Amino acid sequence: MNKKFKIYTLGCKVNQYDSARLAVSLVNFGWQTAISNADIAIINTCCVTKMAIHKGQRMLNKAKKENPIAKIILMGCWPQVYKNEINKNQVDLIWGVGEHKKLVERILSLFLENKILSLRSWVTDGVVCNDRSRYFIKIQDGCEQFCSYCIIPYARGKLKSRDETEVVKEIKEAIKLGYREIVLCGIHLGLYKSSKGAGLADLIKKIIKIPNLGRIRLSSIEITDVNDKLIKLMATSDKICNHLHIPLQSGNDKILGLMNRPYDTKYFFEKIIKMKKAIPNIALTTDVIVGFPGETKKDFRDTCDFVKAVDFSRLHVFPFSAHEKTPASKLPEQLSKQEKLDRAQELRKIGYRLRQKYISKINKRIQEIVVENIDRNKIKGLNQYYFEIFCHKKDVIEAKEGIEIGRIVKVRF
Repeated sequence: MNKKFKIYTLGCKVNQYDSARLAVSLVNFGWQTAISNADIAIINTCCVTKMAIHKGQRMLNKAKKENPIAKIILMGCWPQVYKNEINKNQVDLIWGVGEHKKLVERILSLFLENKILSLRSWVTDGVVCNDRSRYFIKIQDGCEQFCSYCIIPYARGKLKSRDETEVVKEIKEAIKLGYREIVLCGIHLGLYKSSKGAGLADLIKKIIKIPNLGRIRLSSIEITDVNDKLIKLMATSDKICNHLHIPLQSGNDKILGLMNRPYDTKYFFEKIIKMKKAIPNIALTTDVIVGFPGETKKDFRDTCDFVKAVDFSRLHVFPFSAHEKTPASKLPEQLSKQEKLDRAQELRKIGYRLRQKYISKINKRIQEIVVENIDRNKIKGLNQYYFEIFCHKKDVIEAKEGIEIGRIVKVRF
């Protein structure tokens, strides 16, 4: 009788990809997915904040309740960083991150201890369908930046990149299944480097030549990795979304230094100007942390002024949350919770105005959207600038492959 499994996933798109890849491997071995009462329950966790760790514990409890006879596997960033602090009596296997083939072997050995396992033919086969409308593919893992507030380098380890041939093959398979927007994901995506030395722009050049590709989107990239080669490629190819997510974190040089970010505001702003000159109407989204230790009211005002000067299309604002295993948690001049929340609220209001300003620039233009949902005559989609679009089928002016989820259509909006 085939074994049943259920995977619970928390955290980023890289985690979601890892879970989906694991599911593909287990299915290829003959296992079946289950809603509950599985033989094995796998919890893939995050530890980027204290809240993420609490969610992981709650998810672990939920998994044990829904699957009372299951063997329990705890994997991901939480056990990678907190392995010694986790109650081993709660689980059957603690894994961490990476080493996919070895993980599959360990899972199977929990049930097939004496059987010789041959993983070569099936462990990496199959498209990882982790979204109905867009295909997310992990091409890189690891980070060595060690920003003072970030636990990720301790969790994900050193830089690692997939072979470009393997990446192109998987994208071709995804396109055959009907996916038209491909999202390239990684922990430090801009430092992708294949075994032959190809960088991110080199990989993208190969991807945009794939037949029936709709477009590529980059999940997130550091400003220091947006080089001239990538800017030129984006400016000259209609296969790359007119959008980049570039984390800023602060618009004050003193705070950027305390954060151990690899740039100052002058560098950041000059690179943005170069991008906007080459790529008109590019949508730029960003992350900002407010209330970092030592951030004065003037420092915060600098950040508010800077995001307005850059003219981002959207802000993701986070009140600083001290992670106990990072240097930032030990910095002096920690701000009160209320002060952090107040600053976050103020910056979000600025972000809302910037968002509306950008939307007004692209309104009443022909938009290319990837269809995410269809409800009778109504369509929900995502445009090239990373904004959700709600329209009617009558607004569609071109649908070369029909109006279906995952396809790209042109709408007048």
